[in-house]
Amino acid sequence: MIPVTPSQKSFKRNPVHPHSSDQRKETQTNIFFLLQKIHLRGLYRLLIGMQDVVKNVEKGHVCKTSLKCNDKETPHVFSWSSSPYLPTKDYLVNNRVNHGITCSRILPAVYKRFAQGSGIGVISDENRASFFNVHSQHIQEEYKYSTDIALLQEIASYEELDSKIDIMSDARHGWRKNAKDTSVVCIGEKTHKVISCEHVTKTMDPISQRHERLGTEKIFNYLHENDVTVNVHCHDRNLSINKYVRENTEAINQNDVWHCVKSVKSALKKVSTGSKSSEGKTWSFQLSDKLEPVATHMHWAIQNCNQDEKKLKKSLLNILDHYKNIHTDCHESARCKVDDKYELSRILIISPVAEKLLLSVILNSTLYKYAKDYVLGRDTFYVESFNNVTNIYQNKRIVFGDSQYNARANLSVLHWNENVDRDFTSVSNNQNHRMPRSKKGKKNYKRATYKFRDNIWSRFMKSIYSKRNRRQ
Repeated sequence: MIPVTPSQKSFKRNPVHPHSSDQRKETQTNIFFLLQKIHLRGLYRLLIGMQDVVKNVEKGHVCKTSLKCNDKETPHVFSWSSSPYLPTKDYLVNNRVNHGITCSRILPAVYKRFAQGSGIGVISDENRASFFNVHSQHIQEEYKYSTDIALLQEIASYEELDSKIDIMSDARHGWRKNAKDTSVVCIGEKTHKVISCEHVTKTMDPISQRHERLGTEKIFNYLHENDVTVNVHCHDRNLSINKYVRENTEAINQNDVWHCVKSVKSALKKVSTGSKSSEGKTWSFQLSDKLEPVATHMHWAIQNCNQDEKKLKKSLLNILDHYKNIHTDCHESARCKVDDKYELSRILIISPVAEKLLLSVILNSTLYKYAKDYVLGRDTFYVESFNNVTNIYQNKRIVFGDSQYNARANLSVLHWNENVDRDFTSVSNNQNHRMPRSKKGKKNYKRATYKFRDNIWSRFMKSIYSKRNRRQ
């Protein structure tokens, strides 16, 4: 791999870090390409006065060669490398490849198989480890800058200038059982950008189940240090988080609606299907078509309760009356109230067993028992989406060390903050058999960008050349 370096003139114009991304865009000369060794001989023959190649040495992706001079009076040998040196005595090409490995989530084993299979040389484990130890600091700096900007943008999204924000949070464990690492992420309700992502390990608390509580405390402490107050905190109903928010903060505690309604659907499915022998005992056919309609009714009740706990409970109890064709308490704008010729489109509930089973599902649901935790109708959709992005950088089947795990978590935050809510080109309305009633469509987003990688590289190069300037 050979880089064509900038001219001396361009180097003098910007002596800080001539191989940065900005300088590359300006000169368009920092181009990296691969070259077969045997073709180097043709390059050597073009050099006047060179007789032969004495020695070729591979150093990672760099080829270092010794050229013998053809002058018989003063014979000598000089060295030539396919990559320039940096002030740290490292090769630019190897560092650039190391940067790509670190920021593109490639595992070391995958990189080695690719490099060995391609025959382009392999950077040693020691070199990659040394580079990562330095580079992870620049990743941390870029993460800090990104989250600080995200916090300021979230504060600016509210009309009230009292530094009160709404947040959503969730925990993601490093692997599936008894995880050593846990990432607790906090996302702003308005901007949907990550404000903080706390890394909790077993050295802090040996019990994995307590990691989310510890991470949430660290998030609230971080916001307190920045003079930011939380108005509403939404999460997916971890009881320890509920207790912490109510007893130790002034925030309004809210739980995720989607998880709650999903549990109701699971309970309703058990009483709407079953064996023929247990029909009329543990399940009823009259409830077989109520799964999605009841879920829709619950979502509607939450969105139209006007943050009133009693009104929400009353609306939930009205689900049974509605399917018994009793519409006394239905909403005034509902079709069953407005249309005199309205006919129930679902199976009418007339069986006492079906009535009892549906009522028990509603009364035993978390939504009915703890209605005050759902009156605002909040969800953690963006947190779940962020966890999917984190899976790109942190495979749950692989155990990472603390520094590697933290760097990959920071990269996932940078990826998310740069691309969340980006523009889309069109909306596809293809029918999905898994969601037959969905009418929202699927957004076709623009291609994701990765400017954070150039920013990290610029930080790395600036640190190198600033150290050299200080020594001079």
